[in-house]
Amino acid sequence: MLSGYLKIGLRNLRKYRSFTIINVIGLTISVTFCILLYLNIRYEQSFDKFHVSGDRLFRLEQTNLWKATEEKKAKFLSFINEQEEVKNTLVFPGKVFGDLERTFPEIKAAVPMSGEWNMFVIANGRQFKEEKALDVGSAFLESLSFKMIAGIKETALKGKQNVVLSESIARKYFGTTNVMGKTLLLPDRDSMLMTITGVIEDVPGNSSIKFNILLPIEIGTDLQENLEGGFNQSRYQIIIHLKENIDAVKFETKLNEWVKGYFVEPYLSKVGFFEPDLVAQMHWYLRPLADAHYNVSTFWGHYTNAKNLYQLACLVLIILALASINYVLLTVSNAAKRSKEVGMRKILGANNKSVIYQFWVETQMVVLVAVIAGFFIAWALLPVYGKLTDTPISLSAFPLSEILLAIVALAFVLGLIAGYYPAFILSRMKPASIVKSSTTFKINPGFSRVMMVAQYTACIILMVAAYVITSQMNFINNKDLGFDKEQILMVKNQGFDRDRTKKINERFEGWYPNESFIKNYTTMNAGLSGGGNTNGFKLNGEQKWLRQLAVGYDYFTMLNLKFVEGRPFNANFKGDTSSTERPSIVNETLFKMLGKEAKVGVYNKDIRSTIIGVVKDYHFESLTKKIEPQQHTLITWYNQYFLFKVQAGKMPDAIDKIGTVYHQAVGDLPYEYTFMDEDIAHMYEADKRWQRLVQAGCIFAILIACMGLFGLSAINAANRVKEIGIRKVLGASVPDVVISLSRNFVGMILIAFLIAAPVAWWLMSSWLQDFEYRIDISLWMLVVVGLVAFLIAMCTLGYQAVRAAIANPVESLKAE
Repeated sequence: MLSGYLKIGLRNLRKYRSFTIINVIGLTISVTFCILLYLNIRYEQSFDKFHVSGDRLFRLEQTNLWKATEEKKAKFLSFINEQEEVKNTLVFPGKVFGDLERTFPEIKAAVPMSGEWNMFVIANGRQFKEEKALDVGSAFLESLSFKMIAGIKETALKGKQNVVLSESIARKYFGTTNVMGKTLLLPDRDSMLMTITGVIEDVPGNSSIKFNILLPIEIGTDLQENLEGGFNQSRYQIIIHLKENIDAVKFETKLNEWVKGYFVEPYLSKVGFFEPDLVAQMHWYLRPLADAHYNVSTFWGHYTNAKNLYQLACLVLIILALASINYVLLTVSNAAKRSKEVGMRKILGANNKSVIYQFWVETQMVVLVAVIAGFFIAWALLPVYGKLTDTPISLSAFPLSEILLAIVALAFVLGLIAGYYPAFILSRMKPASIVKSSTTFKINPGFSRVMMVAQYTACIILMVAAYVITSQMNFINNKDLGFDKEQILMVKNQGFDRDRTKKINERFEGWYPNESFIKNYTTMNAGLSGGGNTNGFKLNGEQKWLRQLAVGYDYFTMLNLKFVEGRPFNANFKGDTSSTERPSIVNETLFKMLGKEAKVGVYNKDIRSTIIGVVKDYHFESLTKKIEPQQHTLITWYNQYFLFKVQAGKMPDAIDKIGTVYHQAVGDLPYEYTFMDEDIAHMYEADKRWQRLVQAGCIFAILIACMGLFGLSAINAANRVKEIGIRKVLGASVPDVVISLSRNFVGMILIAFLIAAPVAWWLMSSWLQDFEYRIDISLWMLVVVGLVAFLIAMCTLGYQAVRAAIANPVESLKAE
């Protein structure tokens, strides 16, 4: 029976090859896009799930007192991932991990981590700057499932002078992974000589914990100071590895009963500017390690915005639904050509069920070809998609069984959805009415019109989304941030060496005035992309926060920052370096917050500083955030960046010459630089990736919707072929016929727009709530998108309408 359906199906697909090709291409494009999105979703879901003891691994967190007084604001889809948006504190005092292991028998290991650091390494006679060096506890490799190539995981980190390298770093230093017993010198760690006791495979891409070098926590530069400081200093992240058969929920309750006496009560005795009530409510949390990357708490290796995954899943469903509707409309439009076939099958004894099976088998054949082709195209496009979304997806990261199951499930579900309705419609044809004359069987697919409206509604919503996201990103790129970010080269300081920093700064200060292409030079201790310190202070008895940035003398001149009152720092004013007056420059937001008591030139007891100037507010963080109170202090010795304002057109020469001067000061240390405008633009990479995905989805949706509209217009033309012939015989012109054929579609497009406009406005208004500074969705935006959608539809309809209108009426009427 099945073989018969397959033979007939194959014959029909060849017979109507144009129709088959259009359907295969439409479904293949949709399947390709959906497979890429699916792999993206699964990749993000796979983070940290490769650890064997994953169900017993937890990230330790505590209530964040620093942000406890922030005003909570409902954001787009925040109801979906409310727990992920909780910002807890992830760092703990050094004494905590040891006390936890000694106190609770339920804990197999409390593994501390500190880093990821950039450090210098001397290996094999050469000096390297290495990123992602991680200080960890000795149980790190036992608790986490990073694969070792050489060494014993239980002992590799138990010696104070032991070090473990990743495979690629071992090859980089020595040209081989056979490095056991070889040594490294760490200049930044008191020139300690370390012995290599282990080599591990490179960290998987789907690991939140990234590192190239593992060092024992004991050699951390300030561990002893941290231990002696008790609860006064916090810098260590802690992973809790519970023993088997321990209920994590019950253990967390037990843990917090202990925390009250161990941590909260001692903290209450010296809360300082923290509110006592907030300290009293402090809680420690165990978050499953595999879920930690969904949480927005900072200083964690990888963050996955769960809302984006939900949105991607919705996009997958929308594209599949559009593809299915498109197939249905094209199949039904082809029904007139197959009406005689269905009639003859029924006369020869076929029942409705067999007709449904026949058409469903044909659909499944088309879908199977499309899914297989879509999978291989998606496979080929993975590198391109990875660059587009900055997601290193590889099929090797997924089990073969999962991939095969996903393909089979997609083919079956898509075939079922796309094939049932056309098969049902065609099986309802009455054989007598089909074969009694040569009249073409007429179809009146009312439900097809409903599907067409639904399809175009989804298309318009995606078009509005793409337009709004693009407009918002253009707004961000073009918004005046309150400072001049152009032509500024930022040279990164390597490490925390005081003498080296001073030497570099003195060399640059003496060199740049003699170079005409350098307009100005200054320094700063953080970037303008959310860097700087957060400091607390009390104002009228309430807890307040400010951001603090240490800068050089010409910082305000270089960035062309405007002063409301006072002046910038000046080397000629000796008081600007006073440790008692503590001069600072505040922004307008902080000055207004301090109230009438704040005066320029007067010491302010609230922020314990003399305000010498008030600078106009400028955006030193992402536009997703409000401008916060900010204080600028004069830099003492640590410069994270050396900044140069370069003359337009001279940047390549400036990079080379600045690099030469830099190496004269520091020898062969790496010369790393960035550009301020690019550094700031990098803050919006996630939003830009989402923009590209939505734009691509919009293009797919338009193509699919046009194909569906093409099919429905073909139905309309086929059903009205005799009517068109009569109209033309009675004198109707081609434009009259085109208008008559298009009128119903204009109504459907208008209905789709009326449904889509409020839905799109609500969705995108909610999305924009994530940005403190944003565009407004105006009526004209919706109208523009509606007109574009209408023009696209008219172009699609025009072909069928004009074709039908210019046909010879004799051909359509001679059968009558």
